Parts: sequence; C-alpha cells; structure tokens
Amino acid sequence: MATRFIGTPYAAEFPSSNFPQLLLSNRRPVLAFDDTTSETCYWTSVAPQGLTGTLTAVISYMMATATSGGVAFDVQIEAVTSGDATELDATTSFDSVNGGSDATVPGTAGYMEQISITLTNADSLAVADYFRISLARDVDDGNDTATGDCYVLALEMRDGA
Repeated sequence: MATRFIGTPYAAEFPSSNFPQLLLSNRRPVLAFDDTTSETCYWTSVAPQGLTGTLTAVISYMMATATSGGVAFDVQIEAVTSGDATELDATTSFDSVNGGSDATVPGTAGYMEQISITLTNADSLAVADYFRISLARDVDDGNDTATGDCYVLALEMRDGA
C-alpha cells in the first residue's frame, strides 16, 4: 500500500457548526471530537499521480480521558473532475458514508491507536481530481461508547499500489 494523502489537524477545514476543536495535547496538535455531538472536519487536495486500487483511510487517534469503550468514525469522499457539472460555490457532492470503528480504545488515555476504514464509496476518485475528505465521529454508532473527547492526530489515505 502507498500513502497518497496525509491530513493533519492544522490543515483541517471546518464547517460553520459542529466541528472538532483544534487543541494542543502536550504541544501536539489534535482535533478533539466530542462524545455526544457528531462533529465533522474536511481536508482538500488533488489526487496524486499513481493513485490506484481500493482506498483506505487510516485514522490515528488517542483518547483524552477514556480507558474503555470504543469509537466510530465516518469518512466520505467528494471527487470533482474537470468539466463535472458540480457547482462548487453552491453545492457538495460527497459519496455515501464509509463507516468504521475500533471496539476497544487503548487502556491508557493518551496512547495512540489506529482505525482503518476501507473506502468502498470513493466517488470514483481518479488522478488529478480535486477532492475533499470528510471525517466525522459517529456518536450514534452503537460501537461508539467511549466517553470524553477523541483526539485525532492525523488521517492518512492509502491505496492498493
């Protein structure tokens, strides 16, 4: 697998409401996703040369205080090809949600863990497409039982190359 995109907290983009807080944890930037409100952030890029195969989102996270329970995330892709009939200044065109969860958070708050989510719904993302990745904590998922903030350190997108 090859890394095709890395989204860091400082590069995240936010909607007008229900977004994770941008914080520092031991001087490390994190996106603090709440445990009771579904919060969303985005990253924007252009699909790189060599992009092939099935995509996987790898979310690196740690818990602020929780030492038990699980977390769940939803990832969506919006891909726009030159000439597409998508009015970017007025609409979005995200593909269906790709969901994933980690049933057991680390037993010590602050330990890093990763969740891998296969992006079977990737909006036909192809080389040179302008794209956005949406990341949301899915607090309504039955596997999201950990209390307190989930700190996202990074989101990596890999392909099958």
